[in-house]
Amino acid sequence: MDDYLIQSLEKFVYTKEIRKILASIEPGLKNNKDLSAVFFHLYQKDLIGEYELVAFQTKYMLSQFTSLMERNFQNLDCGIYIHDENELKLWNGSTASVSAGYNEYSSGLSTENDILDGDKVPVYMKEIVSISDVERGEDITSLNHKKDLLKNGYRSVCCSPLTYKQHTIGHSVMFSTTKRIFTANEIKMFSMYNTLIEEKLAEIKNHLIPFIKSAK
Repeated sequence: MDDYLIQSLEKFVYTKEIRKILASIEPGLKNNKDLSAVFFHLYQKDLIGEYELVAFQTKYMLSQFTSLMERNFQNLDCGIYIHDENELKLWNGSTASVSAGYNEYSSGLSTENDILDGDKVPVYMKEIVSISDVERGEDITSLNHKKDLLKNGYRSVCCSPLTYKQHTIGHSVMFSTTKRIFTANEIKMFSMYNTLIEEKLAEIKNHLIPFIKSAK
């Protein structure tokens, strides 16, 4: 598979077409342990630059992370969302298992209405937001997004901030298609797992967003 991917990518220069590979990394190739070597090979052949290399590797890391979360927390879908604080928009960092309809909704989603008066970031990037019953939820997150959550089959969600040294990156979401109460231990574990990716995301965030947008 590695040789095939390299040969395919070598057929054209780095344009919007090759950037779309970012979107296709998941889920089909996310279990390929040698995929990072493919990206480095492309870099050595000058088909991608240094920032492109890091963006590919980060996207691959996020795909592995969501797969890990879904193995450890069965019957839940995991999504990683990156926040553009300049445009106040969300971008899908890794959402392979999240429904296609919700992925379309969340890609480039405005967060302006999710920011409380006096704050600079959405509420779910300041603190954990656990919603056991989306349909009956009266919090700002439920009210703003319940229509599309319910339309795509999600009945409960738990949002956890992604931050590093007081720098806001985005948030992770654990989706459930059945109504459930997330336990205190689960919520604690969601945040603990987030620390595995926060530092890397903080380093690459400003370069990763343009690649995600171009692969939209």
